Amino acid sequence: MDKYKVIVSAGLPTSIKQVALRIANANNWEYRNNPFAVRDWKYLVYVSDPRLDTLFIASKLPADHVIVYLVSEGPIRTNLKQSLNRQRVITPTTFVKKMAEYKGIHVDSVIPHGVEIPDKVKNVNEKNGYFYRAYYLERKYPKYGLEALRKFVDKYSAKDIDIYLVGEPFIKDYYLQTQFPFMKIKNPIPLNELKELYNNHLFYLNLSDAEGFGLTPLEAMSYGEIVITAYYPAIQDYIDVDCNIVVGVKNYWYETLDYEYIVHAEYDSEDYFKAMEIARDMSLNDRFTLQKFSACNQLIAKKYDYRNVYKNFAKIIEEIAK
Repeated sequence: MDKYKVIVSAGLPTSIKQVALRIANANNWEYRNNPFAVRDWKYLVYVSDPRLDTLFIASKLPADHVIVYLVSEGPIRTNLKQSLNRQRVITPTTFVKKMAEYKGIHVDSVIPHGVEIPDKVKNVNEKNGYFYRAYYLERKYPKYGLEALRKFVDKYSAKDIDIYLVGEPFIKDYYLQTQFPFMKIKNPIPLNELKELYNNHLFYLNLSDAEGFGLTPLEAMSYGEIVITAYYPAIQDYIDVDCNIVVGVKNYWYETLDYEYIVHAEYDSEDYFKAMEIARDMSLNDRFTLQKFSACNQLIAKKYDYRNVYKNFAKIIEEIAK
């Protein structure tokens, strides 16, 4: 690939930049914050949601020299059809592909997000408790998820629950912490500490009701954690219902942003509470089944090793260059 000058760049937010950095790392490409500051590249991989920066990049740069890795959490509002159809468009899930195609955007293929696979994972007998990390947004901490959490804590205590509010702390972070004092505000969680948190817990509490992919549940799976989650479209590409504890979606509702509609998959707080109880009972009485679940999740996650899945971008560039 040395004969092609490829750079990788990204829009907002930070999680998208992290994806872009891994794409660059997997292919030995340069990451640049501003692709316009570099004039000698031939191909650009641009990771972004459907904000106006995506429209600008796709319309201003040479046709068929940009691969847009498009992420979204619902139907797209911005008028990207004309600009994106000049370029190659990749999505991380079939859900996002459908959202783009509904807007008339041609999607060339689906390349899932990749995760870093840990060198060593603890046995389930060395693990306990529940872990979750997310910055504060309503879709990351929906009221029905918090109701389930409150009911569980009131009945069993919070001694085995570790929840981290990450990102720049806002007033809502502190307000949520006053309601749930065991929640920790930490920005950022140091990488070694984060790995230990994944590795030390049995269950990952995916309280979120909206994702375009859902990287943190897959990261948790790579450490053998069992995911407790609502079963909505974006995570159905990789969550195996036979290896995790899933609850049904009872309703979908939409949140309007400038550039997209967020699809919220509303789940029942009582269903999620019961799922946590099932997890608790298994941790006390059925570690054998948990070991099978854990091994299953690790096998699934290995298929998403970023060093392998992101090499598919290099294959696309080879095809374009022919």
